[in-house]
Amino acid sequence: MKTYITIIFVALVATNGWCQTTLEEYVEFAVNNNPGLKSSYAEFEAAMQRVPQMSSLDDPTFRVSSFGQMVETRTGQQMARFSLEQMFPWFGTLKEQKNAAALNAEASFEFFKSKRNELVLKVKQAYYPLYEIDESIRINEGNLKLLESFKTVAVSRFQNGEGKLSDALRIDIMSNEIKTDITILEEKKRAYTIAFNKLINREESAVVITAPYKKDGMPAIINRDSLSHNPQLEVFRKKVLAAQSQERVAERQSMHKLGLGFEYIITQKRPGITFEDNGKDAYMAMVSVSLPIYRKKYKSVIKESQLMQTSFTEMQNEVENNLIAEFELAQFELTRSRQQVDLFQKQVAQTNQVVNLLTSSYENNGAGFDEILEVERSLLKYQILEVGADKEYSLAIAKMEYLVSN
Repeated sequence: MKTYITIIFVALVATNGWCQTTLEEYVEFAVNNNPGLKSSYAEFEAAMQRVPQMSSLDDPTFRVSSFGQMVETRTGQQMARFSLEQMFPWFGTLKEQKNAAALNAEASFEFFKSKRNELVLKVKQAYYPLYEIDESIRINEGNLKLLESFKTVAVSRFQNGEGKLSDALRIDIMSNEIKTDITILEEKKRAYTIAFNKLINREESAVVITAPYKKDGMPAIINRDSLSHNPQLEVFRKKVLAAQSQERVAERQSMHKLGLGFEYIITQKRPGITFEDNGKDAYMAMVSVSLPIYRKKYKSVIKESQLMQTSFTEMQNEVENNLIAEFELAQFELTRSRQQVDLFQKQVAQTNQVVNLLTSSYENNGAGFDEILEVERSLLKYQILEVGADKEYSLAIAKMEYLVSN
């Protein structure tokens, strides 16, 4: 089992000697390097080490006795006594102990998988805002260039005596606002980049951003039944089974233990006497049985296991309810953000058309300058909102993938 799971882990955490350029590579790097995830996997390996401990017999007992005053017998003085004894638990005890330990180890592995999925989600939740910031900077810079072209037209009309200098100054005012927004976004990007690098446990470095999901990247319809394989639920399923197995262990431990042993006594010959058994060493087989008469402690262990089963079952129900609630909210967010992406794409396209028409009108007869600035503000707003909707759509998909991951 350990070998199989280790192979799975190695497949999940490939080597880290490359330059990350895609979200998938950042995720893989994080899974391979995150300290919390490494700690979780070490806990699983530690739990695996309990399996052979629980399936082994107690160490045998070896005794050596030397007589301070020799015991005289017919065949001679007894010099020393050696005994070896091995206790055996009730039938099936070791098997149940091993099963309980294995189930607890499996629960630890499911917990590791849950932490891994949570880390993947966190990486995506830290990555997509960086995309939003990058795109917002790009959009603002594009709008600055557009305003510069407007300013060129305004200055040209003023120099020809066909326009007002205030038109160019108003463009400068709007440009200054956009430049300030870009500066703030650059600072925000720096902070988010540091946080992202710390999350994946990497030295401070630039983050390469690629486009997230678009609406044509809509995943196949995910059924809520897929939640049943979520590792968070599997953890408690395994713990319930382990507690049931532990209950059976307690029942068997309340039964008798059987001991088998062997004793050997060294005997010294009696001097001056000749007979057949003179100085003959003695040996004997021994059988012992434990007497589990203190029943209260065994009943207590059995009751503890039963209560733990109840606890784990209730915790499983609570996790399942939370997952269903998160699933429904994520599904709503997915639908809402997709509709917003559609809306803002249309708004941007139509606003661009209005800008082009108003620009042509202004270039020809100087009319509609106030409308140009107003529509330009609307264009910038819709472009930023579209990027935000793209981010929210991608985050909703990431949350859905997290909830149904196994």
